[in-house]
Amino acid sequence: MRTGAVVFACVLAAWAAVHPAQTIAAEPPPASAPSPAGDRSDAPPHAGARPPATVAATRAQAAETRVGTLSGADYRIDVPAHWNRDLVVFFHGYSIDPVRYAAGGHLPPMFDALLAKGYALIQSAYSATGWAVEEGSADTERLRRQFVARHGVPRHTFAMGMSMGGTLTVMAIEEAPQVYDGALSLCGVLEPSDRMVARDFALRAAFDYSFPALLGPLVPVPADYRADSAVVARIARAFAAKPAAYASLRAFYGAGDARSLPDVIAFATAEVQELQRRTHGNPVGNADLVYTGSADDAALNDGVRRYRADPAAAAWLARWYTPTGRLLKPLLALHDSSDPLVIASTAFDYAQRVQRTGHAGHFVQQYVNREGHCVFTPQEVGAAFDELVAWSGGGARPPSGRLPRH
Repeated sequence: MRTGAVVFACVLAAWAAVHPAQTIAAEPPPASAPSPAGDRSDAPPHAGARPPATVAATRAQAAETRVGTLSGADYRIDVPAHWNRDLVVFFHGYSIDPVRYAAGGHLPPMFDALLAKGYALIQSAYSATGWAVEEGSADTERLRRQFVARHGVPRHTFAMGMSMGGTLTVMAIEEAPQVYDGALSLCGVLEPSDRMVARDFALRAAFDYSFPALLGPLVPVPADYRADSAVVARIARAFAAKPAAYASLRAFYGAGDARSLPDVIAFATAEVQELQRRTHGNPVGNADLVYTGSADDAALNDGVRRYRADPAAAAWLARWYTPTGRLLKPLLALHDSSDPLVIASTAFDYAQRVQRTGHAGHFVQQYVNREGHCVFTPQEVGAAFDELVAWSGGGARPPSGRLPRH
C-alpha cells in the first residue's frame, strides 16, 4: 500500500483513494453526481421524495434500474429480467459526503454475480452523513417497503453491508428476523459502536502524547480539521522522524503499519470530529483506560492526556448501535485478516454475544488473508454470499475460519 489523498466519500472510497494500487471490490463508491433537476418529473408522489427515473440497464443482466430520492435519501433499485423473486438489501458504509446514485451509473463488479443469478438489489443512501446508523436503518427500511409495494413480497430477503454498513446489517437481522432470511457482513463493525470509537479515540490521544500539538486539540476537534493528504503526509513524516514512538504506538494499537497507520489516525480524528458535532458533546473518553502494549506503558499512562465522555453523547453512541446477540437467522461475517481500520479480531465480541444469548449456531466468522479495509475480490464476496444462501435455505453451516477457496 502507499499513502496518497484521503477521500472520505465512504470508508472504501477513502481506502481506494489512499491505496490505489490495491484491488478494492468491496463497498461501492457513489455512482456519480445526482440527476439534474430537469430530469425530475413534475409532481412528486409525496413530500420529500423525487420520483424515480427508470433507465436502461447498466449491465446486460439488469432489466430495470431505477434511481430516485425518498425522504431525503437517494436510492437505486436493480431488478434483473429473470428475477428469481429474492431480494438483496445493501447497506453502504461511513460517508462524510452524501452518497448519490445517478441514472446510468455503473454498479461495482461485486454485484454482477448477484444480478446474473436473478437477485434484485436495492441500495439506499442515508439522509445524514457520518455515523448515520440511525438514519441509515430508517432510510433503507423505507426503501425496502417501497420495493415491496411495487414488486410484491420477495420469496427471500438478505441483508448485506460493508464497514458501518456491516453494523446496519447486524441491526437489521437482529431487529427484523421476520423480514430477513440471512445477512452477510463484510468488513463490518460487529462490536459495540462506542467500543470501536473509544479505541480510535485512545489511539489519537496516545498519538498526541508522542507528537504533541501536531494535529491540534482532540476535545473538541477543530471545525476546520480535514483528513486530507496533507494531514496524512504530516503524520507520516512525524513517524519517520521518531521511529521508536511510531513503533510504540503501533504496538499499542495492534494493527496497521507505517504505510496505513497515518491514514487510520487521520480518519479516526475526522470520525471523532463528526460524532462530537452530531452528539453535541464528546461521546467517548480515555479517563479510565490503562494503556498496555506500548514500549513504555508506565510513561504513556502517566503522560497521556485524559478525557471523559459526556453522558448524553455517550448514550447516543451506545444506542446506535450495541448489538444484542439475539440472532434468530444466519449471519456470516467476512473480514480481511490485516484490516487496520476495522480490526478483524474485534468481531469475536459478537461471537461471544451470540454465545451468551444461546444463538451461537446462527453466526459464522470467516476471513481472507489480506491487508486493507474491505479489500475483497468480487469472487470472494460471491462465494461468501453463496454460502449464506445455502445455509439459510437449510444447508450446512459454513465452516469458521478462512473463506473456502472456490
